[in-house]
Amino acid sequence: MHVKNVINIIRPRLITFDVTGTLLKVKLDEHYLEVSSRYGLKMANPQLLAPSFKYHFRNMCNEHPVFGKHTGISWENWWRNIVYNVFKDQDTKISEEILNKIAARLIHDYSTDKCWFIFPGAVDILQYLNDQQIIVGVISNFDERLHQILINTNLQQHFDFILTSYDHGHEKPDISIFKKALNIATIKHGSEINQNQALHIGDNLRLDYTGAKNAGWNAIIIKQDYESNDEYKNIPNNEIFHNIEQLKTYFQNIFN
Repeated sequence: MHVKNVINIIRPRLITFDVTGTLLKVKLDEHYLEVSSRYGLKMANPQLLAPSFKYHFRNMCNEHPVFGKHTGISWENWWRNIVYNVFKDQDTKISEEILNKIAARLIHDYSTDKCWFIFPGAVDILQYLNDQQIIVGVISNFDERLHQILINTNLQQHFDFILTSYDHGHEKPDISIFKKALNIATIKHGSEINQNQALHIGDNLRLDYTGAKNAGWNAIIIKQDYESNDEYKNIPNNEIFHNIEQLKTYFQNIFN
C-alpha cells in the first residue's frame, strides 16, 4: 500500500489517540486460558471465548453505559459480570468461589502491562509528535485503570492529558468528550485551539472517526486488519491507514 497524499489538512495543534486497538492490543484468549488453567478450570470450547466476550461486553455497554457509572454499579462489578458470564458459557457448573478468583485476577492483570501489547510504531510516532511540540492526548472509552495501564506500558510520559469516558461521564461518539478534550488542551496550551486544529486517531469507525467528525474535528482511522469494503468507501484516502508506520510518514509530510 502506498503512503497517502496529504490533502488540504491544517497542521494540527492537538492530536488525540484512542488506546485499545490503536496504540495497544490484547490477546484475550491467551490470558483467559492462562488464568482459567491456574484455577484448574478446563475450557470446553476455548474458540468461543472471544465471541462470548464480545456478546457480553456489548450487552453490558447497552445495559450499563460508561462502565456502570450512572446505573449504580462499580466499574469492577461491571467487568466482573462479563467475566462471570464468559466463564459460565464454558462451564455452567463453575463455582462462585472460582469465578470470584478468576474475575479478581483478570481485573487486576488488565491494569498491568502483562495483558497489553504495544502496536509496532506506537512509541515512535508519539515521540515524533512530542518532538514537534504538538499537544498529544488520549480520548478513550475506558475505566479508571487506563491511567495505570499507560504508566505500566511506559506510554503515559508521551501524553499531555488522558481523558477517559469514566472520568468524563460520557462515551465516544458523544461530542461532549471531544469538547472536553479541546477545553483541556486549550488550558494547557494557554490559547484557544479551534476544532479544525484538532485531530483524533482511532480504530473504530463510529466511535472514533464519526464521533470526531461530528464534533468538528479532523479524524483518521487506523485499521490493522483493514480490507476494502463498503463501510469505508466514503472515507478519503488520506484519512485511513493500515498501520502506525504509514501514519508517521503522513505526519512527516505535514510537519516538515
